[in-house]
Amino acid sequence: MNDLPALAFVVAFAALAFISVRRAAGSRAALDAGAAAAEGLRAELAALERETMRSKEILERMAEGVLVLDEQLRPATTNSAARDLLGIRDAQPARLPSDEILSLARSALTEDKSKADIVNVWFPGRMSLWVRAAPLEDGGGLVVVIQDVTEELKIQRVRRDFVAHASHELKTPVTALQTLAEALRRAVHDDPQAAERFSRKLVAEAGRLGRLIEDLLDLSKLEETATPPDNPVELSEVAEREVTRLRGATEPATKLVTTISKGVWVKGDEGQLGLVVRNLLENAVRYTPPGGKVTLEVFIQDGDAVIQVGDTGIGIPLEAQARVFERFYRVDRARSRDRGGTGLGLAIVKHVVELHGGAVHLESELGRGSTFSARIPARRAPRARAVRSLAG
Repeated sequence: MNDLPALAFVVAFAALAFISVRRAAGSRAALDAGAAAAEGLRAELAALERETMRSKEILERMAEGVLVLDEQLRPATTNSAARDLLGIRDAQPARLPSDEILSLARSALTEDKSKADIVNVWFPGRMSLWVRAAPLEDGGGLVVVIQDVTEELKIQRVRRDFVAHASHELKTPVTALQTLAEALRRAVHDDPQAAERFSRKLVAEAGRLGRLIEDLLDLSKLEETATPPDNPVELSEVAEREVTRLRGATEPATKLVTTISKGVWVKGDEGQLGLVVRNLLENAVRYTPPGGKVTLEVFIQDGDAVIQVGDTGIGIPLEAQARVFERFYRVDRARSRDRGGTGLGLAIVKHVVELHGGAVHLESELGRGSTFSARIPARRAPRARAVRSLAG
């Protein structure tokens, strides 16, 4: 019986020891759990930081300008495109330099949500900007997207002008054809001589309409071509072929003199380069009176292949020389129509030459003639391919 207190003491001590061990184990587990939670939080923060940096990089690489404005319309975030478009030097400007965009942003904040997206085109003189402002969903400001549409608007304007000019130019020969056909129908029995005259004019107008359509198609194909093929083209042969075609198709009253050097090579499209020679020659013949002279030279000069066409024709006034390469531009519209011009030949020449990395130049004196020079980078003649015998 006397051993019972000692036994109780041992049991109590063991129980306390067990409880202490349990508590220590629990504290260690809690510490381990806390450490794991901290590690997970650090991983999440690192992932969030990477995502933030990725978003910033994407924003900086966008072609469109992006501005994030706070409730007071102060710039909170800007990307490099927006800074370039608006001429902003600081990454964090104090205010926007554009009153037009500020007014647009203010309207976007105050307007009804259904009208939150506002589209506007801004014309500060040097460029045209498409701007859209929309409030953020949390009401903490708004985002402004800016896009440079200067070139797009220019292309649209050029296309509208082209369609308007083409429609006008097509209407003239079509109207003439209709009028001549009606006159021919009435004269065919009553006045055979007049009928013969009307029929010749009818054929001439039909030919003019055909040339106009052909030039329109050529120009349309050229404008769809970003870069010419990288093919070796012997410009000498192209020029000789066009001279032969011109002499075979017509019998010009003007004297045609050619000096074509052999072995003049360029890279590009043979058909397009043929259009250059053809249009320059036809233009020279068209505006040179009977008894005059047209010259064609093809040669190498300072690393360029040169196509030079001169004439002793009517010449071009100085004030008109800068515009003769425009589509449908004519120095004298009445005289051009009488001679069968379409107003597209020199535009085609300029387009092809520039497409091939060259330039075209004009020298002219009124009443003494004109000289057109097209320069295109020359290239070496391609090496002849060795033919290997398969015999034996």
